[in-house]
Amino acid sequence: MRIAVTGATGFVGRRLVALLAEQDHDAVALTRSEPHARDVLGEGPEIRAVDPLDAGAVAEALRGADAVVNLQGANLFARRWNAAVKADLRSSRVATTEALVEALLRLAGDAPSVLVSASAVGIYGPRSPDEVLDESAATGTDFLAGLCVAWEQAALTAKDAGARVVLLRFGPVLGRGGGALAAMEGPFRRFVGGKVGSGKQIMSWIHREDCCRLALFAIEHAALEGPVNATAPSPVSNKALSQALGRALHRPCWAPAPAFVLRLALGEVASVVTSGQDVRPARALAADFAFRYPTVDEALAAIYG
Repeated sequence: MRIAVTGATGFVGRRLVALLAEQDHDAVALTRSEPHARDVLGEGPEIRAVDPLDAGAVAEALRGADAVVNLQGANLFARRWNAAVKADLRSSRVATTEALVEALLRLAGDAPSVLVSASAVGIYGPRSPDEVLDESAATGTDFLAGLCVAWEQAALTAKDAGARVVLLRFGPVLGRGGGALAAMEGPFRRFVGGKVGSGKQIMSWIHREDCCRLALFAIEHAALEGPVNATAPSPVSNKALSQALGRALHRPCWAPAPAFVLRLALGEVASVVTSGQDVRPARALAADFAFRYPTVDEALAAIYG
């Protein structure tokens, strides 16, 4: 298949582009900067430089594609949240997805038949550690939940173009060189790693490899539609994840990061790491998706082994 990927130079996108090549698919990377994308992705994939808000240009880049995976979105943790940053976070997700869907509508009968669009488990809002959630759970009411709801609603309008829409609700993605571990491993390597806040908040993580495999699985399995939790089947508390990371790095886990310190350092975005959700991949498991790394110890052993 010919599969277009937006956000192709990101932490998940660059591995997905490589996986598509390994599975003998033709990947088309949509990016703002062709030189940067070529530097990140190498000489293999086709690269199309487009403004993600220019629906006409996006439509031309998508012409001939069988499916598209939408991974666009600014980093939630790069800046303290204020009104301007929140507007940018929204535009980078919702406005770009709206332009992508407009591009599909312009292609009419030539549009890709499948849209796999990123979302996040933040859609469920902060939850207590003993509350187990699947795709049928109600959405939250905080900023991140509202952002995810708008993001998904924008993607779902692709149905009007005849596309099957799958909404992958990513948990924290674990892998080398980025994602959740990029922030976590530094303190451990300096021998000052530990839990965040109470440590009781549940981390519904996923290994980057399984994340990318699930995106391809969603393209290939016509029965999958709507929200699909992209999380491993065995969520763990922040304390347990921190302890597992300490074991993988052969470092102690003893120096907690108090919630109030994080709030002082990060502002409102600190709530994303001091709260959590126990999210289970019910729909992926029901569709017989086989996780390669179902437990956090297996995932970290593969990453650091």
